[in-house]
Amino acid sequence: MQQLVQDVSVVFHSAATVRFDEPLRLAVRMNIAGVQRVLNLCHKLPLLVSLVHVSTAYANCCLDEEIKEQIYPTSILPQQMIDAAEWMTDDTFDAIQPKLLGKHPNTYTYTKSLGEILLRDGRGEIPTSIVRPAIVTASWKEPLPGWIDNYNTATGLIAGFGTGFLKTMIGNPKTQLSLTPVDMTVNMIISCGWFNAVCKPKEVNVFHNICDQKNSVTIEAFLSRMKQTLAQNPMQAMVRVPSGKVTESLLWNKVLRFVYHLLPAFCIDCFNKARGKRVFLYQRYQIIHKASSVLEFFTMNSWQFSTVNTGRLSKLLCKDDQSMFYFDKLDFDWDTYLLNYNLGVKQYVMKEDMADLSKAKTRQTRLALIENVMKGVLLLLILTFVARQMGVTNKLWKLVWELVF
Repeated sequence: MQQLVQDVSVVFHSAATVRFDEPLRLAVRMNIAGVQRVLNLCHKLPLLVSLVHVSTAYANCCLDEEIKEQIYPTSILPQQMIDAAEWMTDDTFDAIQPKLLGKHPNTYTYTKSLGEILLRDGRGEIPTSIVRPAIVTASWKEPLPGWIDNYNTATGLIAGFGTGFLKTMIGNPKTQLSLTPVDMTVNMIISCGWFNAVCKPKEVNVFHNICDQKNSVTIEAFLSRMKQTLAQNPMQAMVRVPSGKVTESLLWNKVLRFVYHLLPAFCIDCFNKARGKRVFLYQRYQIIHKASSVLEFFTMNSWQFSTVNTGRLSKLLCKDDQSMFYFDKLDFDWDTYLLNYNLGVKQYVMKEDMADLSKAKTRQTRLALIENVMKGVLLLLILTFVARQMGVTNKLWKLVWELVF
């Protein structure tokens, strides 16, 4: 602690729980009380000239209007939530959670919005900025194109679709995905640290860290481009041929889940159990469905974010710094980026060697053949069943024989 007091002049606070389904009590302790603890520390640092807090662009996703770079009021004070988390029983806390969240889709966005208010009211005279990234994804340039080290956000979708595990999900195909490469987020955070120290703003400034919205990508375009890149660079870990469907219909999604996920998983698990092997696929799909369900609010909706402050911050930097600490790029090429993203997931997350690409392509060809044969057999069984019901089985088989041979 003594070394912190003597040496620290800039604080970057990005610690948080990012789980959408985190229990409210734990989310409060980490995303609100955590901010309070950081503020308490900051007030003990005599050399401190800059505090940068990392929030999220979706802290106010409950609004039906353009989200501005400002801190929005809430119906309850942050300290009240911290106090309630300390003395309320779990049953009481769980019972009032829906009323507390209001239009917020989850505990993450709710507690992040309260954390911003606590920061504004408790910072004192410390020059402070808030950075609100959107969906943080693989790097654009640094440290390497496509670098990523976790399954969070869109990375999990790429891994799920790329391995063939995920075949369907709820979403509006026209929803705009606000993807933000991690290196652009880091560059903005560093730039805000400079801005606080040099400009010494009196108010808390909020900056939306979002790729140019005029050059954004829809879910439909994202999946289409990923399908193209996966065809050329398949994953060694794939269990089925990669493909993905996005539907707005809850009922149709349930049907597709049953056909593409649960039924094959059940059959494979039964086969493995008969052979004395581990049974896990059906249970894994239950986990995948639960994880994808918390994303539905975001895959069904789009938002417009003001980036006035972000533009001003970029203009304050000199040309060399704009080039080094890029975060407001207009020349973003999605085709190149998504190709690198796919390769990054393959190499850095799934730990696959690019030298084994030919093996992965062979596996992809074999799986495609197996899938086509199974579809053919299934179609034949359906036709046979229908023919029996109509009393034309012999004629159907004769027709099939003539067509094939």
